[in-house]
Amino acid sequence: MFLTAWIEKLARDRWLTTGEYARLLRDRTQESAALLRRLADRERRKHYGTRVYLRGVIDVSSICPNGCVLCSQRIDAECLRYRMRPREILDCCEEAQGLELSNLVLRCGPDRFYSEKMLSVLVERLHRSFPDCTVTLAMGERSREGLEMLYNAGADRYLLLQETAEKNRFRQLHPPPMCWERRLHCLNELKDIGFQTGCGFLVGWPGQTVEDLSMELKFLEEFQPHSVELVSLDADGELLSFLISLVRLILPNALLTAPGAPAEGVLAGANVVSVGVTPGRDSFPLCGGGRVEGPATIDSLAALRRELADVGFEVDMGRDDWNG
Repeated sequence: MFLTAWIEKLARDRWLTTGEYARLLRDRTQESAALLRRLADRERRKHYGTRVYLRGVIDVSSICPNGCVLCSQRIDAECLRYRMRPREILDCCEEAQGLELSNLVLRCGPDRFYSEKMLSVLVERLHRSFPDCTVTLAMGERSREGLEMLYNAGADRYLLLQETAEKNRFRQLHPPPMCWERRLHCLNELKDIGFQTGCGFLVGWPGQTVEDLSMELKFLEEFQPHSVELVSLDADGELLSFLISLVRLILPNALLTAPGAPAEGVLAGANVVSVGVTPGRDSFPLCGGGRVEGPATIDSLAALRRELADVGFEVDMGRDDWNG
């Protein structure tokens, strides 16, 4: 009975205690998951109807100086190493536009080859060439001066995962000089500058507890990001769906990306699906987990449309601006 009461409280008040989040996760049942999903679906439809936005993700580089424990691109990992030049990125964006993908995400780890000046020129050229597109950058922590330069150049959003909201866990997963305080500072500066700010956390890392996950939910509740991504490290699908529904009730008007199977994520409350559009290369999630197959094609996008239509949703290829 208390599970139902807490879920209804969350739907009404948009917050719970960390202990209540933990108990919801630990004691979840099929009945509580079904109620949570119904309420999350109601909130998503209130703000976005049955629209599901697509984002074309371009992994511009797999070169990273850091040794984050769970990342498939850490400096000592064996993976394909490449770095796209600005002309290649523009060509890739043109191909994405040819697939009618208006929402572009340029993503990599903290590869300092991509200076703020270079990225600013690239963002300006993208907006000149494709006036109706949105440009999201997911390129690591940067100085306030650099972030302001990118914002003034026309970047619409910046995605920076907190990965974990617990300081000691962050230190375990990220060797020096990375630190939780710098990550949080950068996230706060992104919001202060005016970016539509995205964050998110890892689900399924070894030893992760419901108490850890409850802290992630509390962080989202307090930080109030405009968009959220959950990164699955081979996490249980039912747990992922439960978390997506919880996030939707915490942030009813957020842009929430479906991890894993798109239809399952959307049914749980997500309203964004990411597709890889990096030509000629596989696309790797930056924080471990399974490989995202790429690049997208007309046929694969048509199949995605059908998959979502089968569960009552429609793909919207327009701008996926935050509805706040």
